[in-house]
Amino acid sequence: MSDKDTLPGSGHCGEDVAAYALGALEPAEAEAFTTHLRSCTVCRDELEAFQQVIDLLPMTAPAFKASPKLRRRIRRALADEPHPTIADDSRGASRQRTRLPRWLPRPVLGVAAGLAVIAVALVIVLSGGGGAGTRVVQARVTGHGSASLKISSSRTELVVQHFAPPPSGKIYEIWLVHGKRAPQPTNALFDVNAAGNSEVDVPGSLQGVSQVLVTPEPPGGSKVPTHAPVIAAQLS
Repeated sequence: MSDKDTLPGSGHCGEDVAAYALGALEPAEAEAFTTHLRSCTVCRDELEAFQQVIDLLPMTAPAFKASPKLRRRIRRALADEPHPTIADDSRGASRQRTRLPRWLPRPVLGVAAGLAVIAVALVIVLSGGGGAGTRVVQARVTGHGSASLKISSSRTELVVQHFAPPPSGKIYEIWLVHGKRAPQPTNALFDVNAAGNSEVDVPGSLQGVSQVLVTPEPPGGSKVPTHAPVIAAQLS
């Protein structure tokens, strides 16, 4: 089964990182996400950030073995939380994704630490993911594939996956839009590899930038866009 079959659509990229890091995915889901990680830089970076938090949190909580009664109460509380459903495109059915951790009868990871891991993971997911100080912005794409911006204090990187190559005789060019002004060209020109993937630095500061666009342009780039954007990342 391919990544595309397992994780349809760009909106699913990154959704399983927290559950995968916590060991809360079903075996089939974990296997599919492991395969996805081999080609997804964004998810690998997010997983590394989650793992650092998970490795540190047990040391901050007192170690104790929870009683069966307390475990049952925790399980019931977590089970009452709403769980998102994902569609099974091949059968038209839906299934629930388990978010419960596998409670282990050993004092290595106390209940307090386990709950702290889940809380921190959810905060990171809701805040946009990425490593420490990194913001990930999902972009709209025309056609198949996905694109996202990884924004940190020192650099901005455009990550493109499973995207079509530019038309014959064209190259992709990155543009910066400040408010209602016309798109400003950058010196960032790129193509994609055979798998439709590319990682390219976005030059310049993003201060005041409302959009990052990508258009196919003649070799060497253009001073004004000659084609409608095929990738658009909204920043403000």
